[in-house]
Amino acid sequence: MNACPECGSTEIIPNLLVFADEALLGQRPPYVKLIEPKPEKPPFIWSPRSVATGFRAAICGACGYTRFYTEHYAKLLEAHRQGYTSQQDELKIVPI
Repeated sequence: MNACPECGSTEIIPNLLVFADEALLGQRPPYVKLIEPKPEKPPFIWSPRSVATGFRAAICGACGYTRFYTEHYAKLLEAHRQGYTSQQDELKIVPI
């Protein structure tokens, strides 16, 4: 973001990491994750692949307008095109 879409200011604070309270406890900052869909006939042992990315923010220093973005959007788009989703079916534990 070079100029604020709200007020037109060029006083932009870019590339800020976005954190949540859990980040203070050593957890990861907020992120999105896409998970590979389960194949129609999964092999005996199957673990879905996933693509995840955190968020960055750009904040206008004049009015406070904030825009969230990710730097890894192309990987997310490719995973989405391959059918990856942000929801995974519940894991079912089958007794042996």
